[in-house]
Amino acid sequence: MWPEEQACGRLRDGIDGTVFQQSLVIRKLCPGDMDAALEIDREVFGGYDPAIFTAFYEYHAHSTLVAEMGGNVAGFVLGFKHRPFEGRIFWLAVKPGYQSRGIGTRLLLETLRIFRQMGALSATLEVRVSNKKAHSLYSTLGFQMTGIFPGYYSDGEAAILMKRRL
Repeated sequence: MWPEEQACGRLRDGIDGTVFQQSLVIRKLCPGDMDAALEIDREVFGGYDPAIFTAFYEYHAHSTLVAEMGGNVAGFVLGFKHRPFEGRIFWLAVKPGYQSRGIGTRLLLETLRIFRQMGALSATLEVRVSNKKAHSLYSTLGFQMTGIFPGYYSDGEAAILMKRRL
């Protein structure tokens, strides 16, 4: 975990900067990131209540991260310790103009690293049945389907439950 004095500071994630046109920074979400995170949420049709973002910032600060490219918030992940030995990815989103650049992968890998540091042995998430791009990302990173929740989302779409060992 990050020292508190660096909680909202920029931390380089170790990726070779030539992979991206601009350097990618993965860091904790700060209050000043809320508007950008909410805008991304709207752009990708998440529609979550802003209070959820505030709650994650207040109660799960170590596993609520943003990805920043060129000074702009390009994506975020809301994660938390779900059970004593399990982390849960609640919401991962990348701004449409920044997708397919490895940002979601880096956010997810950093969150899984944090979960391991917190003592988690596995991680879970839910994903829309129709979101093939996310299925591919999660499968590539070792997540496996463990079940389906019919009518999970507010529009009635089913969710696939995925899990991986850490």
